[in-house]
Amino acid sequence: MPTRPFKTCVSTLGCPDLSLSAVLDLAERFNIDCLELRSLDNRIDLPAYLSEQPGGVEAARKALNTLDCGAVALGTSHKLVDPKDGSLEELLAFAQLAEELDTPYLRVFGGGKWGTPLTEENFKEAIDFLNWWQAKRAEENWNVDILIETHDAFSASAPLLELFSRLGRSVGIIWDTHHTWKLGRETPAESWNQLGSFTRHVHIKDSISQPSARHPYTYVLPGSGEMPLDKVYDILYENNFTGSVALEWEKMWHPYLVDISEALSACQKNPTWSGS
Repeated sequence: MPTRPFKTCVSTLGCPDLSLSAVLDLAERFNIDCLELRSLDNRIDLPAYLSEQPGGVEAARKALNTLDCGAVALGTSHKLVDPKDGSLEELLAFAQLAEELDTPYLRVFGGGKWGTPLTEENFKEAIDFLNWWQAKRAEENWNVDILIETHDAFSASAPLLELFSRLGRSVGIIWDTHHTWKLGRETPAESWNQLGSFTRHVHIKDSISQPSARHPYTYVLPGSGEMPLDKVYDILYENNFTGSVALEWEKMWHPYLVDISEALSACQKNPTWSGS
């Protein structure tokens, strides 16, 4: 098998109760290259949380640098469409934190609701934000940039392509392969053909068509459900994707999920993920 081109990653959404030290131990145990930070010690206000820890943000930066690629992304809650009050201030705090941690990306959501068509006003709101962000990033001379996750009303290729067309430029994305497949009804190949050139980071997960508390499907261990994960891996290999691929085990939102170590063990059984 050719050398795996991408970096393996795990989102701390899957182990929300762990400290940074415990997450790093988990990453070492499973040979994970980098982290996507969403929660630590059951908190998602990471700028405040890390500043309160012994040694502050600088200690966190040094700890993350023990990984091959540190923290590749911080997960914010900001939405391009209909953002919540205070989320812009939160985004700015995360941007400053990312600079201090040498983290290249911030995750933002598209917003809106899947199945409800985006309006002219929705697109204008998203474009205004993206133009503001571009100007703010230049003004602050930040290295960090945002990635739009294929989520909410943007869970398929067409809404993102329409946004980029109206914006007059593209923006990097997080390709949540489950969203584009399950909600967007796209095959992995269809999504990659349309969004591959914008993809900087990838989320993987698996499910079966059985309702759960919050969804008309139930998440299961990677490789044990209906999601064509092997097709995703094949595409990433064939296109020499050198970004990061994160297991997004959403235990923070779905307590029925088993411990993340079981999910990472399932990932390792796939030679494409493990590189063996």
